[in-house]
Amino acid sequence: MSLKNKIKNTKFFNNAFGFESGIDIANDTQVLYRKNIVIKNIIFLSNVVFTLIFTLLSIGENSNIILAILLGIVTFALNMYLKKSINKNPEDQNSQKIASYLSCFYMLALAIVIYVKLNFGEIEYLKECGYILLYYSLAVCSFYQDKRLLKTVFAWTLIIVTILHFSITYEIIASDMAKNLGKFITEFFTSEMFRDIMLRTLLLCIFMLVLYCIVSMSGYMQEERKKELMKRREVQEDFANVITKIFEVTLDKSSKSEEDKQNIYIVSKMARRLAELMSLSEEEINLIEITSKIHIEQSVDFLLSDEMNEDEKYALLKEQTNLGSIIISRLQLERKCEAIIRSTFEGSDTKAFITRMNSIQYETAAQIILICELYVSMRSVKSYKKAYNHKVTIQYMNEHFNVYFNEDVFERFDRFKDEFEKIYDGNEGEDYDL
Repeated sequence: MSLKNKIKNTKFFNNAFGFESGIDIANDTQVLYRKNIVIKNIIFLSNVVFTLIFTLLSIGENSNIILAILLGIVTFALNMYLKKSINKNPEDQNSQKIASYLSCFYMLALAIVIYVKLNFGEIEYLKECGYILLYYSLAVCSFYQDKRLLKTVFAWTLIIVTILHFSITYEIIASDMAKNLGKFITEFFTSEMFRDIMLRTLLLCIFMLVLYCIVSMSGYMQEERKKELMKRREVQEDFANVITKIFEVTLDKSSKSEEDKQNIYIVSKMARRLAELMSLSEEEINLIEITSKIHIEQSVDFLLSDEMNEDEKYALLKEQTNLGSIIISRLQLERKCEAIIRSTFEGSDTKAFITRMNSIQYETAAQIILICELYVSMRSVKSYKKAYNHKVTIQYMNEHFNVYFNEDVFERFDRFKDEFEKIYDGNEGEDYDL
């Protein structure tokens, strides 16, 4: 099977029987609606299997074939009615509750019909198969994780199964033993029928107890998970509000002048060219170019919509947090550049200062952006310095700034310094779409 077909099969299974996505577990109605959809699909498959069983058992018997066809028509009609009931009011809790009870009692009724049918046959092992279907119907009902529903279904199952034991399985009601109370008491309670009925009832009760324990634990874990989800949502909203305010202040693009923004675009062109000269991959080159100007081209937005599901909100928070981290890292390089130039002019560029600066974003991509930032900053007017020409800038870089870069980055920039001068002079005063 090809990968494409496997993906299609997985999607089909998830849509029909899964809870992997699109479900808000804190919304009880939405969860119940999804459970109803899954149970409906299970019932549909059960209908197909049961009709097939009836058909196979009816081969050669015209009356039974007609019965099998009628069963198929009836189960199909009931399944369509169930589907209509479920989809009529997907957001109404009471409608979904009613649909869940209909599904469970329909499964129970269907299992009983099959049980009765198989018990009228002469093949012993098929009679036991019919009895197993009662367990199957209870297992399907337990999927709802509703203790009250499960107890109700079990109570009716116990009553109906007891009646079936006396009327169909052993036909005690129609026997001579049932006509005489004394004879019934003396014979029935000492018979194998009584022991068999008690054993079957005991096994059914034990099975019910196991299902009830599973449903209870699952329900408890579901409730705890909902509580944790609600807490996480509260923290998530507080986090989004706080981080939004921090980023609004930290990443305020309005604090930059038009000249500053133009210089940043020059830095991005120079950084791209230097990355190309260092023979980096196209992906790395593009990333360096984007990163060098990201703090004036993009902004963080944690605007969460009520229409978003939890997966979409989480994805947005993750995406915007990563974007904010990249922008802050870029601003850190900008401040690192300013600190290096200031300390050089003030004479405070000690070994301790150089070591501290080199501990901040020393990877190659950051160094490429930083060295271009230093060059453009030296060529520009700042509040703490005048603008220097290309010759003086390169002199400063060789005498003071080379200690902040690894040999490859600085050597490549210095070798092609004339080309970077042309980039700066050619772009100075150029209009950008800011």
